[in-house]
Amino acid sequence: MKIKDRLIIALDYSNMEDAKNIVETLGETVSFYKVGLELFLNSKGEMVEYLTKKGKKVFLDLKFHDIPNTTTMASLFAARQDVFMFNVHASGGRVMMESVAKKVKEMNPEILSIAVTILTSFSEEGLKETFRSELTLKELALNLAKLTKEAGMDGIVCSPWEAKAIKELCGENFKTVCPGVRPKWSVADDQERIMTPKDAILNGCDYLVVGRPITKNENPVEAAKKVLAEIEEGVKEGNLCC
Repeated sequence: MKIKDRLIIALDYSNMEDAKNIVETLGETVSFYKVGLELFLNSKGEMVEYLTKKGKKVFLDLKFHDIPNTTTMASLFAARQDVFMFNVHASGGRVMMESVAKKVKEMNPEILSIAVTILTSFSEEGLKETFRSELTLKELALNLAKLTKEAGMDGIVCSPWEAKAIKELCGENFKTVCPGVRPKWSVADDQERIMTPKDAILNGCDYLVVGRPITKNENPVEAAKKVLAEIEEGVKEGNLCC
C-alpha cells in the first residue's frame, strides 16, 4: 500500500463549497477522502461524484444500521457510487453483515465493506451507561470485530488502541480503519481515545482518518505532509510493506 493511500481526510463540512475548497487546496498531496452523513446529505450526494471524477478514493461513511434487507439495499447503493469503501454498524448483527458482504461482493468484489465497532467518542463510562454491558470497551470491540470477520466483511472502523489486538484476532488482511488519530501538535477535540499517526501505524492501523488537524490548519498542505511523514516513519519502523 502506498503511503499516501493510508491517509483518509475527513471532510467534516456542512456544505459542498467548503469541502471542494479543501480538496482543491490539498491537490495531489492527498488521494483519499471520507464523506460522512452531514456532507453527503447537504451535498445531496454530489460530493461523492465530484471526488470520483477527480480520481480520488472515497470512504462513504454513512454507517448503515437497519434490518438486513434495508441495510443491504443501502449498501448496494453505495457500491454503485464507485466508492473505494463504505461502512455499516457491526451492532446490526451477523445476519445483516453476511447479507451485505455477499451481495456487495457479487456486485463489485473490489469495494471494501467494513463495519463500525465502537464509536471513538465513547469512553468506558459512556459505554457502561449506554449499553449496561459488563464487557470493557476493548472486549466489546474485539467481539464485534470477530463477528464482522466471520460475516465476511473486509474490515472494521476502530480506535487505534484496539487495532493491534484486532489484527491478532482476525488476521493481517482484515482491514483496520482508524479515526481518533491526532498528531502531537494538534488538539484532541471531541475524541476520547487518540493516538499519533506513527504510533497508530505501529499499532496495526491500515488507514488513518484525520480531519481537523489538517483541514482546519493554517497551512493544510504542510499539515498533510507532516502527517504523511509520520505515517511513513511508522511504516519503516514497523517494516511494513508500502
